[in-house]
Amino acid sequence: MEINTSQIIVNEQIILAPFQPEDKAALIRYLNDPVLYANTLKVPNPYTALHAEEWLLRVEAEKEAPGGIANWSIRHVEAGLIGGIGAFLKAGLDGHLDEIGYWLAEPFRGRGIMTEVVQCYTQWLFDTRPALVRIEAGIFAHNPASARVLEKAGFVREGFSRLLHRKNGVYIDAVLMAKLRY
Repeated sequence: MEINTSQIIVNEQIILAPFQPEDKAALIRYLNDPVLYANTLKVPNPYTALHAEEWLLRVEAEKEAPGGIANWSIRHVEAGLIGGIGAFLKAGLDGHLDEIGYWLAEPFRGRGIMTEVVQCYTQWLFDTRPALVRIEAGIFAHNPASARVLEKAGFVREGFSRLLHRKNGVYIDAVLMAKLRY
């Protein structure tokens, strides 16, 4: 893994890089996946051109903010944008903890891509934020695939929260997982 502030090279096929305006069509195509919607809390459905435009404006503004990029696109050398990963900056740039979230387009799931991405991204977070000692990920209990990704990337299951989230009037249980620097 090569680490810098403009891209993160995961392997010969996958890099993390800033989102680009030309990602709009791929965002609309991939984020309208019902499985992805069922497993994320904040991705709207249907995901419209307006949602994509607002997201792209948000991540563009983020580039100029203190600390730079928190949300990265996952890019395949041939297919282009295939997913996203980001940190929430829960405790600020100098805080000891943060939370990550991610998504991957349906055609690329089940290939180990997200495990490698999470491993590289969390290492990058630890390398670029010296005060960071804890990275959390909260996943819906009905999403065992995401739990497997996190476990393979070095996260440990720490807890189970009943009825933690509410989505479309339905309460959802969640699993808390974390990876520590030490």
